[in-house]
Amino acid sequence: MIEIALLLVGLLIATLSSMIGLAGGSFMVPTLVLAFGLATQKAVGVSLFAIMFMTISATVAYAAQRKINYKVGLLLDTLDVPGAVLGAFITTLVAATWLAGMFGALLLFIAFYLVWKKKSEGHSSGKSLSLSRRVLVYCMFGSFASGVVSAMFGIGGGVIDETVMILLLGMSIHLSAGTAMFGMAITTVAAVIPHWLLGNILLGYAIPLAIGCVIGGQIGPYISKRTPASTLRKILAAVFIVIGARMLLVPFIGA
Repeated sequence: MIEIALLLVGLLIATLSSMIGLAGGSFMVPTLVLAFGLATQKAVGVSLFAIMFMTISATVAYAAQRKINYKVGLLLDTLDVPGAVLGAFITTLVAATWLAGMFGALLLFIAFYLVWKKKSEGHSSGKSLSLSRRVLVYCMFGSFASGVVSAMFGIGGGVIDETVMILLLGMSIHLSAGTAMFGMAITTVAAVIPHWLLGNILLGYAIPLAIGCVIGGQIGPYISKRTPASTLRKILAAVFIVIGARMLLVPFIGA
């Protein structure tokens, strides 16, 4: 029964996450801790293992749809490590709870901006987005910022990557979701290795969860292709609101 429950959890979270270009760790880790009783370190390791398979599966699906800008995806990963180093250092200077609250407020602002901003839905093809100086600057900023955010708050940098691609680069959410999956497929493979060496990946939990994520990684892009961009933006905004509200409350209720 636990295996079936894990498969369904992976299926649901991966379907939603791959639709909009997020990793889903913000939902998967708490579920593993609260519903399945895993220690946080084990939950993170199991979650990363499953997300690795989800992002690879979704990347294959989006590649078939030609909805990946490979150059932007790679650029958005270039400065993750330096950003993570700075983020870890900042947590030693400022109370993490208040930092989480401020970031939560920023996420809420971004969410409402995604819904209310009236503009074209962006480029329909990666070929129309040339690597100008503006694009390079935004990608470098986004990559560094996603590393900072990941180290400071323990959430996926996909939140920042999606914001940069949609609001600064003018990508359609269909293209940004595929590009984000491609980028995360690379970074999660690297992130899984230390957790594997530390023994944080419990295969009894990780394998059924990963199977659900592989299936969801195919279903999400399929649904995304058939869903209007305006609807996907609202779904992404709703997820940002949930994550942002939780982080905004951290200073008052704890992590």
